Amino acid sequence: MLAAAVATAGLAVAASVTAQPVAAASQGVERAQKPRTVVTTDMEQDDLASLIRYLYYTNDVDTQGIVYASGRYHWAGDGKGTTFFLPGREYKTPQTSWRWTGTNTIQDDVLAGYAKVYPNLKKHDPDYPTPGELLSRVKVGNIDFENEMDHDTDGSNLIRDLLFDNDPRPLYLQAWGGTSTIARALKSIEEQYSGTPQWSKVKAAVSTKAVILASGFQDDTYAQYIAPVWPDLRVENLQAGYSTWGYNCSRGAGNTRGLPQDRVYFSGAWIKANIQVGPLGSLYRSWLDGQAMPGDQLDIFGDPKLAPTGWCKPLSPYDFLSEGDNVAFNPLLHTGLQDPANPGLGGWGGRSVQTTTSPNLWTMVGTEKDGTGASVSAYTTLRWAAAAQNDFAARVQWSLDGDHRAGNHAPVLKIAGNGTVKAAPGSVVNLNGVANDPDGDQVATSWWQYQEEGTYPGKVAIADRGGHDHVTVTVPADAVPGQTISVILQGTDSGQFPLTRYDRVLIQVI
Repeated sequence: MLAAAVATAGLAVAASVTAQPVAAASQGVERAQKPRTVVTTDMEQDDLASLIRYLYYTNDVDTQGIVYASGRYHWAGDGKGTTFFLPGREYKTPQTSWRWTGTNTIQDDVLAGYAKVYPNLKKHDPDYPTPGELLSRVKVGNIDFENEMDHDTDGSNLIRDLLFDNDPRPLYLQAWGGTSTIARALKSIEEQYSGTPQWSKVKAAVSTKAVILASGFQDDTYAQYIAPVWPDLRVENLQAGYSTWGYNCSRGAGNTRGLPQDRVYFSGAWIKANIQVGPLGSLYRSWLDGQAMPGDQLDIFGDPKLAPTGWCKPLSPYDFLSEGDNVAFNPLLHTGLQDPANPGLGGWGGRSVQTTTSPNLWTMVGTEKDGTGASVSAYTTLRWAAAAQNDFAARVQWSLDGDHRAGNHAPVLKIAGNGTVKAAPGSVVNLNGVANDPDGDQVATSWWQYQEEGTYPGKVAIADRGGHDHVTVTVPADAVPGQTISVILQGTDSGQFPLTRYDRVLIQVI
């Protein structure tokens, strides 16, 4: 039986349970039900770090492409000596290329590292894609210059073809650099169908299928092309997540990344011991680690002598540096909370709100309330950081040891029912939860209200009703029909790197 913690006056009291073993780290999710995605990346050092993490989660998603792309900070040039200049950039004179790291790192270094650990990873979850499968999906997109979307490329053609295939799932297009390769794919569709009788239908279908998850707008192609020509296509600007996952720069206060109780997970001692290990993890980037991306003259973060001269002052060796592009794939990861179709629900990728309907643009919220009721900046991503870091470390351990019994695997949390309950103001809702753990670990659990997810503006009373796996939720008398109340069941196992999963129920006031 599940032992639950009951929220009282906004505080959670933890309990634990020995859960029954279940199989499959990916929780038995069929590939056809996984989020379908393409990564586009300019492959600077923090893209490299994000890609390392992403590869450990390729069992959770269906990766259809990994595409080299340009952006504001990285572009290759056309190889003909053509110079390029835009004001307000890092360079002050026309350049033939800028901080370009080449088109081989993913294949020769990153996927080579993945190939070495794949035999171990697949023993923990057979859903990991083969190295060959991932290698076949690496393409070069529009990389010549910032904003360049004048010609088709292998990368843009891949995206275009995926948007036209028969797979009914949404296609989540991650923009880790600029959106020019994605824009080129859309432009090629426009050029083919604009002015034809099919254009209206094609445009609507593509706008429904494509979703852009951007770690900021790192060129102008969203504003200049995508927004005006494809206004119904959903775009999520997740740049606010940088405050959790972006560059960790010293302002004289040391390593202050994460909530105070979570900062150990961003410390050099923890990262060096638990992340930068093994054939794949050792490629990860951290402060003063001696590494640099080839071709990027401003990547001095790993150099103890040069790093102090850079724009982002160094912290201690191996302290967290940056994984700014995690924000683009965290919304897709399988945690029990994720609902990529509804960015208004929270999760490891944060919670977003629709800022404009035309274009269909969503941005991450700036603050949420913590357990004390205080509004905390970036809490929508910070609240999950410790769980995400432990989860990453557990998967790195999978890559080092193929013995399934030696690894930790996430529990499965389930609230009985279909995820929604209808209830009148003043009524009491009974909720039942179950936790199972693949390794038979103890699971510490809690029930809590995710206040910002619901539309009812106040707190609700959650009370234990005796069996530890059963709680009651009292719908406030002043709740208005049509409002919603979100209640989360959370469970963390007792493994070496504690793993946390969730389930959610939405109470709809009638």
